[in-house]
Amino acid sequence: MSSKDLQPSELKVMNIIWDRHPIKASEIAALLIPETGWSKNTIYTLITRAVNKGFVKRSNPGFVCEPLVPREAIQTKENQTLLSRLYAGSAKSLFARMMGDGSFSREDLADIRKMLDEAEGDSDDS
Repeated sequence: MSSKDLQPSELKVMNIIWDRHPIKASEIAALLIPETGWSKNTIYTLITRAVNKGFVKRSNPGFVCEPLVPREAIQTKENQTLLSRLYAGSAKSLFARMMGDGSFSREDLADIRKMLDEAEGDSDDS
């Protein structure tokens, strides 16, 4: 995976590529222009940056884009960056902040409880 980071605008492009690949650059632009107000040239520049950083494969004809890096790899890297920068590496502190902010619905909490129970069950098997 590229050691370079994705900027928020590049991440918008990547989310479309991950969800709809293979996809033409013109289709990406058609989806982003109404949402962002960016010009077609701006979107093509963002795609080219992602290509140059090693996140996207571009093929011709048609400027077709496919991801070279899975979404999960970027999520993991971004999670680690967030934990390191804002929470001194403590997932517990992040979770506590989110709990304090009311970030979780009852359904979210039930799902989290289930994931924790499953994780504890997995560790008992070790």
